[in-house]
Amino acid sequence: MNQNALMMRDIDRVSPEPFYLQLSSIVEEAIDKGEYSVGDRLPAESEFCRRFDLARSTVRETLRTLESKGRIKMVPRRGAFVIDPGQSGWVLQVAAGFFEGEVDYNQRKVETQVLEAKLTTFAGAAADALHLSNGEKGFLLRRVRRLDNRVALYSVNYLLSELENVILGSSVMEPQGSLNRVLRQSGYGIFGAHRSVEAVYASPEIAAILEVPPGSPLLLVTSVSWGKDRRPFDYYTSWVRTDVVKVTVEAGAVGNMVQETMAVTRSEQRSKKAGKSGLVSGKPRSKKSNSKRKIS
Repeated sequence: MNQNALMMRDIDRVSPEPFYLQLSSIVEEAIDKGEYSVGDRLPAESEFCRRFDLARSTVRETLRTLESKGRIKMVPRRGAFVIDPGQSGWVLQVAAGFFEGEVDYNQRKVETQVLEAKLTTFAGAAADALHLSNGEKGFLLRRVRRLDNRVALYSVNYLLSELENVILGSSVMEPQGSLNRVLRQSGYGIFGAHRSVEAVYASPEIAAILEVPPGSPLLLVTSVSWGKDRRPFDYYTSWVRTDVVKVTVEAGAVGNMVQETMAVTRSEQRSKKAGKSGLVSGKPRSKKSNSKRKIS
């Protein structure tokens, strides 16, 4: 970040272009040149006023313009932060979760309400995903997440029973807690994940939780994550309000192969070792070799 470079520029006071648009261009040019990177905080309003001899109302109009263009995010009592307009929202392919993406990257306010956190028995898709037998115990975590004070998503996490004490004694139980961060700090970092997205309608129960009319369109995100030892430790389903959360999926070319990162893929050599490591195409393989259940 080079604040001096930004402050060396001037407003053309004989130009017919409004001052707030001139200042917007100056700030955008500084961002485009790398003088301010994603996550950097811009100078305070008072600093802009002093340097460019502008009224506070003009500076505020500049910041509103930049925010409407997706170049910055205004955070009350903290200031204006540079964001990436092409990567806002929940980016599914990265190891960071919803909280980290919106708070750390996009400088937005996320609050969590824990509805339920208990040790219970798992069956069906959750048991299969975690390589558990039907009826085996795991740790259940149900939460509602709010984004900038609006209900954004409802998540149900099915985790290994050994994570009960890790989670119950952590910040996960607090409004600003991040499950991914706590798991990573406890040695359960995400090495790989398989995620799928499905368009669904809100059932009466889900609609009540998300504060939308029954039948409203939602996105259902399903995921299973595993560590370096290929052992799955977290399986979750999240119902997402797309009028509040922007869900982003990216694809990139790796060699001659296009890799869509919604479903984490592995190299051909790694796939050949699937029989030894318990993996099939980079996804955890169920203990039941004759099972035809597909996690979706």
